[in-house]
Amino acid sequence: MKKRAFRLPMNKTESIVGWVYLFVHMFAMVYLVSALNNYVFPRMGFQLSSGHLNLLYYGIGFVFLLITMFRYLKESFADLCSNVFNTLIGVLAGYILYILFSNLVGYFLSIFLQELTNPNSQAVSAETRLNPNTMLAVGVLLAPIVEEVLFRGVAFGTLRRKNVLLAYAVSSVLFAVYHLWQYFIYSYNSALFLYLLQYIPAGIVLAWSYERGRNIWCPVFLHMLINYVSMTVTIRMGL
Repeated sequence: MKKRAFRLPMNKTESIVGWVYLFVHMFAMVYLVSALNNYVFPRMGFQLSSGHLNLLYYGIGFVFLLITMFRYLKESFADLCSNVFNTLIGVLAGYILYILFSNLVGYFLSIFLQELTNPNSQAVSAETRLNPNTMLAVGVLLAPIVEEVLFRGVAFGTLRRKNVLLAYAVSSVLFAVYHLWQYFIYSYNSALFLYLLQYIPAGIVLAWSYERGRNIWCPVFLHMLINYVSMTVTIRMGL
């Protein structure tokens, strides 16, 4: 039986808008949200906590993508309905692969980074213990949709039609840089570059699940599962 070719239901306009917003979301939105909280909101008599800033950050991205990518999301949902079994396999098998590859990378990093800890993971864990409900809303609902549309739908999907290896490499590296670039600016510790490797397994597996499920909702659900398990463990450990 001939394998079905990869299909990207995103049109050219959506791809262009997606690429532009991907870099806006990665590098500009954090400064915009911070500026609002430091200069605009105080004049209105309030400031947001870091947890609610995350909610605002991803909330803006969610609304923007819902408006600009509604046709793509709707068509991809139709693909989900016609590929339920592939989606289920993509989520379950993807989670097993993620755990396996993440543990291998974690073991490798423990050899070279015995004292240094991932600052992004520390920040997320601390905020999750402090504001569990808000962070669950961000990490389990909003972030997976925003990040999967951008990194898998836009970056992986558009490049996948040209070169498979390039698609996996670029989307995974962008996903890794997205989580750590701010810490590079302030720490100047070259060892932090090794922590980029922590995000490569997720980037690869999520892209694979997109191919396997043949719809963007497959990596969205997988991403939701990964974050839910991780954040639930963090909350329980903090009790």
